[in-house]
Amino acid sequence: MKSASVALIASTAAATDLKLSWSDCGAGATHAKISSFTPDSITLGTKSTLTGIGALDEAVTGATFDLKMTGAIGTLVQCSGDASASKTCSLPLGTGSLTFDAMSFPLATGNVPVKVDLSLSSTVPASLQTTTTTCKATATGGDALFCISIKSAPGADVHPERAAQIQQIQNTPGVLWQAAPHPRFASQPPGASSDMNGVKGDQKALIQELVQRGEIVEHKADENSMVPDSFDSEQNWPQCAKIIGDIRDQSNCGCCWAFAGAEAGSDRMCIATNASIMVPLSAQDVCFNGGGLMSQGCNGGQITSPWSYLKKGGLFGGKGAVTGGQYQGSGTFGKGLCSDFSMPHCHHHGPTGSDPYPAEGAAGCPSQTSPAGPKKCDSDAQAPHNDFSSDKYGFTGNTVTASGEANIQSAIMAGGPMEVAFTVYSDFENYASGVYHHVSGSMAGGHAVKVVGWGVDAGTKYWKIANSWNPYWGEKGYFRIQRGNNEGGIENQAIASDPSAKWSRAADATVVV
Repeated sequence: MKSASVALIASTAAATDLKLSWSDCGAGATHAKISSFTPDSITLGTKSTLTGIGALDEAVTGATFDLKMTGAIGTLVQCSGDASASKTCSLPLGTGSLTFDAMSFPLATGNVPVKVDLSLSSTVPASLQTTTTTCKATATGGDALFCISIKSAPGADVHPERAAQIQQIQNTPGVLWQAAPHPRFASQPPGASSDMNGVKGDQKALIQELVQRGEIVEHKADENSMVPDSFDSEQNWPQCAKIIGDIRDQSNCGCCWAFAGAEAGSDRMCIATNASIMVPLSAQDVCFNGGGLMSQGCNGGQITSPWSYLKKGGLFGGKGAVTGGQYQGSGTFGKGLCSDFSMPHCHHHGPTGSDPYPAEGAAGCPSQTSPAGPKKCDSDAQAPHNDFSSDKYGFTGNTVTASGEANIQSAIMAGGPMEVAFTVYSDFENYASGVYHHVSGSMAGGHAVKVVGWGVDAGTKYWKIANSWNPYWGEKGYFRIQRGNNEGGIENQAIASDPSAKWSRAADATVVV
């Protein structure tokens, strides 16, 4: 069954991904009727795990599998083997491979998962776009174990300029990341992400000006300190892993500057208070109330603005931010917070696999404009987060900045994730996995994100970055980017609250340290 799904997937060509539909094809005596299958689509150029689940009605001691895929030109793949051993089967014309994962026998009654790993090329001939794949398994005693039929169809067309860009990336020697056309940008020419990249102006110059004015303090690394080869904030502060790993969605709005600040602020508040305060700060409040004169909601802003808003007595009044989760309480922290983000989820690269969100511009995710800033909590907010003025969280102490690899590493180890900005080039729109570095295309704007750690992959140093394009984008909402060479200017400036900052809630009488 797994093999079937995989082979099917490989049948994508100039489409952005392969859309999958499936049905159980077992006769009445089949022991395991397939009741579910994921994903419902797969993006080209990626590796995916396909899973089917069937309810087994009796124990099975062993089985064989048989897979057949047909298309417009006849039989494309035929593969069989012992289901207790993994087997890799090649897809036609070098388009990829699938590995049938070994099943552990004996199988007991109940739900039985069948899994296959698929490695898929970024380009697949048009003749393989539409296929039907049938995968059957037969128990040792000769009884039918399962049967699944999977049909594939091409996804959206790829703009010719984007297809040419992806081909150029794939043909460039030494590229460290996988490029693939994604539904959000696929039908548009390179540069389509420009409206999403909301960082405006020279952030390095702005921060240096605020350093000179005493609003921000520069962090310098101790030259004698030891820096590990890899570091992940979520692992280093497991008590705050829930908040650090909360990938948000900025919808079709250019307020990345506010999201990255609210996210990193939430993380640092949790870390500084040893998880006694672990709530997500509202991107709605920060984006539409916290911009001061220089930041304008969905129209873009600056990475200094969130920290001035969170700092008590800061440049923009230091009001602090209320709590707030994702659209209609759909995120990790659920409902009941003061001011959730009001704009619907959008999968910036289109619905893929188990992702339920629509693409931007589709029904349910229109082009967004900035609403008025919230002045009261949402109607479904619950105590103690239902009074706007009482639910404000902020800090006293310094705002810090770091630049350069060593200083940013030191600052993260000292206090947690930080907000950074970098220049997005149009090839970034095609990022699927790996360690990103600019290969082709012009600038598409400045983007703010949250850096959570770093590592080394096959000798290549990278930063681990949390994006705000929801957890179905990139590497489960994250991307990796080259470290140590200031890729896209990402090491020019990082900003956050000082590790020694004291955080508190407006309604609380004492400061939490």
